[in-house]
Amino acid sequence: ASNAKITTGGASTLQSGRTIAITRGVNLDRSDFGGQNLKGVAFQQSIVRDSNFKGTNLYGSSFFDATVDGSDFEGADLTLSNVEMAQFSRANLKNAVLKEMYVSGATLFEGVKSIEGSDWSDTQLRRDQQKYLCNHPTAKGTNPTTGVDTRESLMCLD
Repeated sequence: ASNAKITTGGASTLQSGRTIAITRGVNLDRSDFGGQNLKGVAFQQSIVRDSNFKGTNLYGSSFFDATVDGSDFEGADLTLSNVEMAQFSRANLKNAVLKEMYVSGATLFEGVKSIEGSDWSDTQLRRDQQKYLCNHPTAKGTNPTTGVDTRESLMCLD
C-alpha cells in the first residue's frame, strides 16, 4: 500500500516525453523497491527509512531533503541523482554506483553502514564528508559494475 503512489504515479510530471512519479513529502518507511526501475523518480522531502533499494535503478532520481536512514542501496545505481540535504545514517551503499551525484554541503553520510565497493566518481563531496568516508572502515574494494576502486573514486589520500 505504501508503494501505491510510486506504482500508480499518484503525482507525476512529464519530462522529455517520460512520466516521472513524484513522492514529495510522503512517508515510505520500510518500503520494498528492490530490483525495480525507478529511473528519475523523485523522493523529495520524503521519509524513506529502512527501505529496500537493493539492485534498483535510481539513475537521475531525487532524494532532495529526504531521510533514507537505514535503507539498503546495495548494488543500486544512483548515477546523476540529487541527494542534496539527504541523510544516510545506517544506509548500506555497498557496491552502489554513486557517480556524478549532486551533493550539497548539508548532505550527511555520517553513520553510513557500508560503502565497500561503491563508486563515487565525479561526485563532489564536502571536504569533511570526503574525509569521513575515506576513514570509514568499509572504504575498500572495487565496484563490480564499473570496476572502479572505492578509495580512488573518493579521491582518498593514501
